[in-house]
Amino acid sequence: LFLCVKNIKGFSMTTISQHSNNKTWNIDLAAAANVMAWIGRTPDVFKADLTAMAEYFPHWLLVGGKHGKPVICPSCRSMIVPVRGAMRCLECDQAQPATSLIWLGQIPSLARDEASFSPKRIGLHHAGFAEVTTNGHTFVLVPLTVEYTSEFPNEQPIARYNPRWLDALGLPRASAAHHLAGTGQACIFGWNQWYAMTIAELLQQRMVNHIASLLKIAAGQSPEQAFIGRIH
Repeated sequence: LFLCVKNIKGFSMTTISQHSNNKTWNIDLAAAANVMAWIGRTPDVFKADLTAMAEYFPHWLLVGGKHGKPVICPSCRSMIVPVRGAMRCLECDQAQPATSLIWLGQIPSLARDEASFSPKRIGLHHAGFAEVTTNGHTFVLVPLTVEYTSEFPNEQPIARYNPRWLDALGLPRASAAHHLAGTGQACIFGWNQWYAMTIAELLQQRMVNHIASLLKIAAGQSPEQAFIGRIH
């Protein structure tokens, strides 16, 4: 899965494309704006997000969401994306309703080398979560979603871990000490701390640190130790 930006010149552009397996489609900004009205009001904000995600997180996909989760086509169990005037299924091309837009992807994070973390890696493997090894270093792949809110960019988006990923690591889905709200939502901003930033910046500046702290906890550190000095 990857996203690439070929050219950006205006709100009517059709050259921002996403790819999944052998399928390629152009992101339809009008279709996206029908789901989230703020895109129509502030198209430059959306374009900045698309550009930054293409550069820094090219394997992430922008999909339709509802109730905080990606919408799955009832017929073929595929994702829906903003394309050709509507939110459409990647497989059957049927239009499906959505109430939000969600970035869906994974962030690689260096696996802890403590012996106490080895059982957690095994748990992730048994639960179906992948890891990769490159240049002698092993990285766990952390599955995340980031959902736009209706008042973005004035209101912070909602970043969530896959709850089953938390379960496999023995972490709670909700805990103030772990900076987690219900359904695996990451608490990465304090009260009135949010300021407008791209989704890529949120992942780089907030989620990477949050993930590192959770992996420390999974390796045996206390939440107080794991989060000390971290800015979320």
